[in-house]
Amino acid sequence: MLKLVSALAAFLLMSMSLTAAETRSFAAANGAVDIPADPQRIVSLHDLSITLPLVEFGGTARIVGSHGRVDDQGQPYIRTVNTLFDVDFDNSAISFVGVFNQIDLEAIARLEPDLIIGRAGSDDELLDNLGKIAPTVLIDVVGLDYFERMQAVADAANLTAEYDRLLALYQQQVAESRRLIPDAADISVSLIQPWPLDGYINGSRSYYALSQVLDDIGFAKPAIIAAIDPASADADFSVEFLPELDADFAFATYETTQAEQASPALIRQAFQTLLPGFCDIVHFCRNHQLVILPRSPIYASSFRSLRIANDSVLTHIAGRDFIPFGKN
Repeated sequence: MLKLVSALAAFLLMSMSLTAAETRSFAAANGAVDIPADPQRIVSLHDLSITLPLVEFGGTARIVGSHGRVDDQGQPYIRTVNTLFDVDFDNSAISFVGVFNQIDLEAIARLEPDLIIGRAGSDDELLDNLGKIAPTVLIDVVGLDYFERMQAVADAANLTAEYDRLLALYQQQVAESRRLIPDAADISVSLIQPWPLDGYINGSRSYYALSQVLDDIGFAKPAIIAAIDPASADADFSVEFLPELDADFAFATYETTQAEQASPALIRQAFQTLLPGFCDIVHFCRNHQLVILPRSPIYASSFRSLRIANDSVLTHIAGRDFIPFGKN
């Protein structure tokens, strides 16, 4: 009988250890949450900031559901994930669970997730109901910086090894860019976007991968952009402020999913609509130092986006002669 009791006690202790090893406490924006140590059925509540890094870190097979967008034909898609990694709802096992403010809780429940990852400030109202389906963690996408956000997603999904590898590779790339552009601190770069229908120009302090690369290489910003509250990321300016947004170089973007901004030519026309004679007046345009890039690849939380942004900056600025702002 003593041997039986001892064996039973040992079994119970072993079971308790296994149970403890299956979960861990995760420090989320919504507090400490017990989550699976190695989650296998994840639902993402945002494509760009959550689904994208999960796919990049090798977690595609773990994602059972994701937030997405709907195109003009009514077909859902996973923004940027589809173009950067060729992963979408129609070619993967990832199910569509809704768009902004229309997350389908019943669809999530049917997927039987073991972990749900959302964004603080955007998914707070869903938290109580989500928590009844599976452990739910909210990532503080505002309070954390670019890398901390990706690291938090990697940590929640137990994919930190790949995050660490990609971070080290990016740091090497940036070091090389600094070598190639040693005077970056003396070069001003403006991140702007024309919105003629609304009558303003948007200036960005934070533009995901592109602004991160510019900051890491060490470029200067126009004072009016540097003064934007980091929590706001960007600000709208009337055309009268364009002289203050001028710089050595400017980057704008086009987006093929938006008819009025679907090409570089349309972006140039948008500037011209806001300010007739724009390219004769503004330094960066007058001197062919306006760069217009496709938006999705460089407006994302992704190391691949960082590499694309870094390569774009090198292509347009490194090793070229240019006319400094204020010199003509």
